[in-house]
Amino acid sequence: MIRLGIISYLNTLPVYYAIEKGIVSLPSGIEVVKDVPSVLNRMLSRGELDVSVVSSFEYALHHKSYLILPGLSIAAERQVKSVLFLSNVPMEDLTGREVYLTSASFTSKNLLLYLFKKLGVNPVFKEFRREGEIPKNGYYGILAIGDDALVLSSRGGFRYIYDLAELWRIMFGKPFVFAVWCVRREAYEKNRSLVEKLWHALIESKRISKGMYEEIAREKSEELGLDFQACLDYLNVLHFDLEEEFVDGMRLFFRKMCEEGFLKEEPEIEFAFN
Repeated sequence: MIRLGIISYLNTLPVYYAIEKGIVSLPSGIEVVKDVPSVLNRMLSRGELDVSVVSSFEYALHHKSYLILPGLSIAAERQVKSVLFLSNVPMEDLTGREVYLTSASFTSKNLLLYLFKKLGVNPVFKEFRREGEIPKNGYYGILAIGDDALVLSSRGGFRYIYDLAELWRIMFGKPFVFAVWCVRREAYEKNRSLVEKLWHALIESKRISKGMYEEIAREKSEELGLDFQACLDYLNVLHFDLEEEFVDGMRLFFRKMCEEGFLKEEPEIEFAFN
C-alpha cells in the first residue's frame, strides 16, 4: 500500500486532472489523501503519507528522508500569479506594520521572509490558515497562495501586488520551484515497483492533462468565480516539468536559505530511479 497526498488547487490539476477524470488509472495499492499543502507536508514528514506533492522548502527540511520524483514540479519561469504578497503600502514601508502570512505553504512564506530581510524591512507577522481568519481592516499586507491568491487579486482592494516568483527572477535571474513530488525513502526502498508504477501514472496524467487546460480552466473558473481566460492564462505560465534550469533555481534558493539562517544545512537534491 502506498499513501498518496493530493492537493486540489488549480495549480495541481495539470498533473492530476486526467487521474481525477478517470482517464488515467492509479495502480492498485494506492490510497489517496486530499488536503492543503501544509497538512500534506506534515503528514509526509511524519510517515503518514508515502508520496506527495510538497513545498520545495519542505523537501529541504527533510531531504535525508525524501527522494524527488523526476519530471514533476510546480514552478514558474517569471510570474507565477498564485503566490502573491498584496499590500496597501510598498513593501519597503512595512516595518512595524501588521501583515498576514498563509500557513498553507512553507516555501512561499520563507521566500517572502527572505525578501523582507534583504530589504531590511521588519513587519509584524501574523499567520492565518483560511481567509475567514483575517480581520477586515487593521492590517497592511497579506501573503496568499494558490486559489486564495487568485481570488484575492481578482477582487482588487490592494494598491500593490507583488508576484514572488517575479521578484526572485529580478534578483537572481533564475526560475523558481515552489513544489515537487517526493517519496519517502523507506517507502521507495520497500516498494520501488509500486512507486514506479505510480510515478508513470502521474507522468501520463500530466501529459494528457496538458491538452485539457481549457476544460480545467472552465471548471475552476466556475468553482472559484474567476474569469475563464485568467484561469487559462495562469495555467499557461506555470511549469510542471523539472528541467535542469529549474533544478538550478531550486539549488540557489536552498543556498540562499542557508546563508540567511532559514535552513541549517544546504540539502542534496536527490531523485528517485537514478
